[in-house]
Amino acid sequence: MIIASPSSQVSVLDQFESWNQAVCQAFSPVDCEMAGKLSSDFGGYLETSSLETMHLAQVQSAPLNVYRRKTHIGKVSDDFYLVKFQIEGAGIFSQRGREANLLPGDFVLASATEPYELQFPAHYGQAILAIPHHVLQAQLRDPEQYLGQRMAANQGSNGLLSQFVFSLLKRIDDFDPALLQRLEANILDLLVTSLSFNTPQSQRLDRSPRVEYIYRVKNFIYKHLKDPQLSPDMIAQAQGISTRYLHMLFKPEDTSVGRYIQLQRLEGCRNCLENPEMNAFTATEIAFQWGFNDASHFGRCFKAQFGMSPSQHRKNAQFSL
Repeated sequence: MIIASPSSQVSVLDQFESWNQAVCQAFSPVDCEMAGKLSSDFGGYLETSSLETMHLAQVQSAPLNVYRRKTHIGKVSDDFYLVKFQIEGAGIFSQRGREANLLPGDFVLASATEPYELQFPAHYGQAILAIPHHVLQAQLRDPEQYLGQRMAANQGSNGLLSQFVFSLLKRIDDFDPALLQRLEANILDLLVTSLSFNTPQSQRLDRSPRVEYIYRVKNFIYKHLKDPQLSPDMIAQAQGISTRYLHMLFKPEDTSVGRYIQLQRLEGCRNCLENPEMNAFTATEIAFQWGFNDASHFGRCFKAQFGMSPSQHRKNAQFSL
């Protein structure tokens, strides 16, 4: 969905004001400031697309600076990691005292729950992938250690991930929802691989056999979350382990396998209910899409987890947009 595009029919100040509002609507509240003198055309362009649990956007504009401040945080529910891929031009990203100088093909991991700054000294283009915190945290130990670090295109699988995202942007409207779900899982796999291997070998956290199994199991659950047949027995068989061992793996997680699956499905349903593009679907239809098979059971679980019914949550979330 294109929510901002170049227009020379209005003044550059009006273009910039519309751009600032569009950016806040698409991502999280920020302050945008023009860098340098105003030209005759700001040329801001912003297009957003939804995958499964993630969102992907493409942005470009004249030089500007972007500030995510403490006063912005907490205004809306925006517990997202933002992966910022540089498509063209250069960008300077700062968070947690780290500074990443981005060139085409590079990317950086940011968190919307903490302040950050972006500087674009010349015309630029970026792709931005928004990932719910719980999704990345389920796949990667301590994602915060990577915030603000430049992931250079010529290192490891970083460039491969960037090219994958750039290609997806060009064809995303041609893919059906089932394929987008698989592509999202592939993006997450590549991102986890890129981040994990960006750490020097001497500092890399060794994975125990249990951690390896947990990673594989959670990845399998993520890819099959919408399958109503997903169960501990199905997971154990796919991973070549016993169901008893699978339950043992989850003991340190402070939750059961079944409860973990339920929580991931509830998060998926909540994201859909908050998305105006899903208004054509009832809460029950969304629940069934995410693997629930009993509307009453879903309603009780949702209210127990989030403190209100699915319909009330949808009303409250979309009223605040």
